Amino acid sequence: MYALAQAMRAIRSNWVASVSTLTTMTLSLTILVGFSLLSVNLNQALQTLQGELEMAAYLADGSDVAQLTSTIRAWPEVERVQFVSKSEALAGMIADLPSLGRAAGLVENPLPDTFHVHLHDPAHTSVVRLRLEQLPGVTEVDDSSEAVETFLAINDVLRVGGSILVVILLGAALFAIVNSIRAAITARREEIDVMRLVGASHSFIRAPFLIEGFLLGLISAVLTLGLSIPGYQFAVMRLSEQFSFVPFVRDNVLLAQITLLLTLLALLVGLGGSAIAVAQHLREED
Repeated sequence: MYALAQAMRAIRSNWVASVSTLTTMTLSLTILVGFSLLSVNLNQALQTLQGELEMAAYLADGSDVAQLTSTIRAWPEVERVQFVSKSEALAGMIADLPSLGRAAGLVENPLPDTFHVHLHDPAHTSVVRLRLEQLPGVTEVDDSSEAVETFLAINDVLRVGGSILVVILLGAALFAIVNSIRAAITARREEIDVMRLVGASHSFIRAPFLIEGFLLGLISAVLTLGLSIPGYQFAVMRLSEQFSFVPFVRDNVLLAQITLLLTLLALLVGLGGSAIAVAQHLREED
């Protein structure tokens, strides 16, 4: 209770440094949460895109469809194979564009029999393409390579950019905590010297500052969540009206996990920053 009371007194007495620290941490954590929510939504959209990506293998007339089907299905990279005959493809085209019905009756069906191949991982597209081109009866392969390359590039950018952003934002939050605790230590330097003279242990001296860092981290987390989660829900509600085809993340369990991880991260940064500041001061005094 003594340590808690001292920590709260330090926050009140050094309110300028405390407000500055809370502002910096809240801003950093809000950006971090915003990026996390953006990444989650992009990953979901990319997963949806991945499920829609497919390779098309066009067949020559008279090809052994049964043999080709069993061969392609045996490949470990292939998730599923769908065969669409030329007559089925033409019927589907006429269903989409009824005006083509009369013209289709005047000319021979120009469409080829086609295999639509879905892969477990788009990264295997080039390998599967080479195999398809070597199969007897396959005349052409459309692998949607541009979409696959875009998909993989976005994944790489998210991973690398996210890692860099996390390091920068956490570094800024940690630096803010260290400076705030050092300001509190400076303000109580005489009191600390007295405690050291009467034999106070390092743990007793550290406790108020560790709790102060913990409280600053906790308050920052509460402020961040109070801004970001309702803001995200409002943004999704408005954007979904305009972009109904976009699969926005609405999973409350996932949002709860992000909330928990952010809170733990903020507390860890608060405790870590205060521990660093106190350790530096005690080392300087020794």
